[in-house]
Amino acid sequence: MKFKANPNLQIYGAVTMMTHLTALVQEMEGVRLARDIEAVHRMRVASRRLRATLPLFGQQLAGKRHLVWIKTMRGITRALGAARDSDVQIEHVSKFLEPLLPPNRSGVRRLLLRLRQQRLALQPQVIKELNKFEKSGVVAEIAQKLAPFDIYRDRLDVNDPGLLKLANQAIHTRLGEFLDFDAIVDQPEQIEELHAMRISAKRLRYTLETFASLFDDGLKNYLKAMRSAQDMLGAIHDCDVWAVYIPQFMDEESLRTAEYFGSVRTYKRLVPGLTLYQNARRSERESMYATFRGTWAGWKSEGLWENLTAILEARLTPVVEPPQSPVENAAEISSQVEVTLPGDPEQKSAASSETL
Repeated sequence: MKFKANPNLQIYGAVTMMTHLTALVQEMEGVRLARDIEAVHRMRVASRRLRATLPLFGQQLAGKRHLVWIKTMRGITRALGAARDSDVQIEHVSKFLEPLLPPNRSGVRRLLLRLRQQRLALQPQVIKELNKFEKSGVVAEIAQKLAPFDIYRDRLDVNDPGLLKLANQAIHTRLGEFLDFDAIVDQPEQIEELHAMRISAKRLRYTLETFASLFDDGLKNYLKAMRSAQDMLGAIHDCDVWAVYIPQFMDEESLRTAEYFGSVRTYKRLVPGLTLYQNARRSERESMYATFRGTWAGWKSEGLWENLTAILEARLTPVVEPPQSPVENAAEISSQVEVTLPGDPEQKSAASSETL
């Protein structure tokens, strides 16, 4: 089946992707210097958002080449993810340590030391992936592909049936995947399923963000709910990770102490603090889960998801009308874009640099 380009999809996709690409590029130097942990966080989020939009608009903008972009983006996202997780752990343990008094400080201080050592060990891999990402030329390639469409943003028809159909399919698919987890919300022991629900919440949020500009209110209430769901499920997952990590850490420190000193006598000083931290994370998990379950019940009772579905149906169901001037305008834009693409390479390069 021959692929048919849609100028409105191309323009909308280019505008959306250029925003994420610009945000990603702005953080690259900060990630390399590793002086601000938020640089890693912001670049990771930008890479995730870019990856979320590539399957939606990539074929329209670059054909099969967009599959290479997705694969390249995946590597840098993973490296940033490991570094970000480590940064979050260090930050949490640091705050927990501040008010502690002996005998609890020793164990938590040792935990913090090991976490910092692990983060330092991760940085070379981050730099390696960052260098690989830069050498791939993907950023310049994507920018060059997007720029000719991005300049026509004032010609965008937000009521284009093709655009509305794509938004309808994408959002409903992600919403359905997310709501499939409703059955396990009252099952706190379902650790893997709750983690999967968190990932599903993230994907739905990014999809809503992608098409939010099609709505008068920008879907603000629903995006706020999805951010809240993602944060709560993320905190629950972090606690579940610690529930596994702390016992392993204690065993490893006991063996390390025995090998170095010939006995575990000094290790015993670490136990009170580590146990305290372990219990604190367990309590935090119980509290956060209760909050999440109550919030979820509140969303259901107020019909949040039904309201969202109604809003989507009202806005995203295209009205079938006879072809009129908008179709002619779309054809005109498509023709102009096709003329621009093979233009002078220096002009395309300048457009890409100015946009980034």
